[in-house]
Amino acid sequence: MLQHLWLLLALRCLAMGALHPPQPEAMTPLVAATLQILAEQVSPSQSTLAVMDLTPDAGHRDHRQEQLMSTILRTMGSEMALRTFQKPPDAIPASYVVFLVNSAQAFNTLSFHFTDVHSTREFSFLILLTRRMSSRAERLQVLRDISRNCVRFHTANVVMLTEKSDGVVLVYGYRMFNMNCDLSVNLELIDVYENGLFRHGHEARSFNRGLSLSGCPLRVSWYPLAPFVFFNGNASDPEERAEIERLSGIDGELIKLLAHIFHFRILLDEPCDKCLSLDIKDDCSGCFDQVIYSNSSILIGAMSGSHQHRSHFSFTSSYHQSSLVFIMHMSSQFGAVAQLVVPFSLPVWLALVASSLLLILVIWLRNRLVCRQTVSTCHALHVLTTLMGNPLEARSLPRSGRSRILYAGWLLLVLVLRVVYQGKLFDSFRLPYHKALPTEISELIRANYTLINQEYLDYYPRELTVLTRNGSKDRFDYIQGSGKEGKFTTTSLIATMASYNMMHWSTSRLTHIKEHIFLYQMVIYLRRYSLLKFAFDRKIKQLLSAGIIGYFVREFDASQYRKPLEEDYEVSPIPLDSFCGLYYVSAIWLSAAVLAFILELLSQRISWLRRFFE
Repeated sequence: MLQHLWLLLALRCLAMGALHPPQPEAMTPLVAATLQILAEQVSPSQSTLAVMDLTPDAGHRDHRQEQLMSTILRTMGSEMALRTFQKPPDAIPASYVVFLVNSAQAFNTLSFHFTDVHSTREFSFLILLTRRMSSRAERLQVLRDISRNCVRFHTANVVMLTEKSDGVVLVYGYRMFNMNCDLSVNLELIDVYENGLFRHGHEARSFNRGLSLSGCPLRVSWYPLAPFVFFNGNASDPEERAEIERLSGIDGELIKLLAHIFHFRILLDEPCDKCLSLDIKDDCSGCFDQVIYSNSSILIGAMSGSHQHRSHFSFTSSYHQSSLVFIMHMSSQFGAVAQLVVPFSLPVWLALVASSLLLILVIWLRNRLVCRQTVSTCHALHVLTTLMGNPLEARSLPRSGRSRILYAGWLLLVLVLRVVYQGKLFDSFRLPYHKALPTEISELIRANYTLINQEYLDYYPRELTVLTRNGSKDRFDYIQGSGKEGKFTTTSLIATMASYNMMHWSTSRLTHIKEHIFLYQMVIYLRRYSLLKFAFDRKIKQLLSAGIIGYFVREFDASQYRKPLEEDYEVSPIPLDSFCGLYYVSAIWLSAAVLAFILELLSQRISWLRRFFE
């Protein structure tokens, strides 16, 4: 009987437990603060979260770590995919990682292998120190050791949480520079969680809190290349280089703006060369070596994100682009006055000159034999007058019927020639003023153009390439000086060529072929795995969307806003420059007419001059 009674009591307890489940454990302040940060900054934008439970030397995890891990899995598991690790992986598994550690030694067990893929990804660490420290000094020392390891992992987006014995949760971050510009890890208390609330808004404890270098100096190397970087002054003078306002150009203005935003001072090195080709045997130590082996932190000057040296650097996102093209000299097809001769071919001009001379000779012989007159100057003037379409004076007209028939025939011939010339002249103004140029790279190769460049190119024959250390301006000057005789070409950005043509607008005859090599993406080079990269990336994207970088481009890069080339089939209005030869000849005739008028006025007072006009 008693056995059945105990059985009934046991079943009753099970039923009551099913109806009234046990209450969950009270959530600790560290857990609550962690979940609030994850809900604010991770859940809205991420679908995957990595959680690592670390102990020194794979030791036993304490109760707080297990409780925190269980709570995170139970709370966040319904909102995003969770990847849990109890042993350090070889690579960082996700963009956002939560670390549960009970000591600095536990975090030291991490040893990530960073590849080229990792250098382009930004990581954020939320580190929870589960063990309560007995003193403030011990807590700061542990957090400082953890921060140094974060620097070793090239991660600046770090938020560290630790709980005091009274239940107050302290939220720490770190920065690399202090007010004395000492390069060391400096802890920063960014927020406090107390009584279920944070003291500040979520921006204060954000992973991307904004980088500030506290006015400390950074060395900047620069490759002079207009319109991207140029220096208004003597770049070899350290005192003038200290005046940063002398630095200008698209890259120059951008780096000055970034220095103002991130609060660092620019220490400008002397201008450097790229030293691209290893085939030139010299002691060239260029811009790349200054960043890799020296103490330079930033490199500007039309740097390319697709360059072969990119594996040695971290580079920012692209802020501008320009096409790389082949540059060559553009020789004129004919001169300004010679353009007036184009409508008629050489035989037509010879026949016209011969006809005029024959007519002058016939009139001279007739007047000599019949009229006994030998003045030939007026006869030549009459022929020229009729050629220009002007009438003769009545007293100069022939009086006999036979002569009038010849004169009428001559006027008819002149009318036809003049109408044909005017029509052909209008057509000649539409001819290209310059000789036809190659439009493709293959045409340059077939025409045996010699490439003057800083390195060999895969798409141009080596036997037609001459290597040089000279920059773009020196190569432009050489091609410009070679003129029509030299068949030389070089590679450059369209923006650089347009800047050179603007600076030498009266003499430059440089142009580019229509086929572009590739689109050149402009970036800023930083040291490998630099902590500045992602901060610069975010700010550059903001400046692009705000139109500020577009303002710099409009200010310095005229090639982006020039009128595009018309296609061959489009009919465009004739520019006034095409009539320069006509203006020149008309000015000569008008000057001669004014001179003749002045001489005729003077002939009223000078007797010998009067006889000449009579």
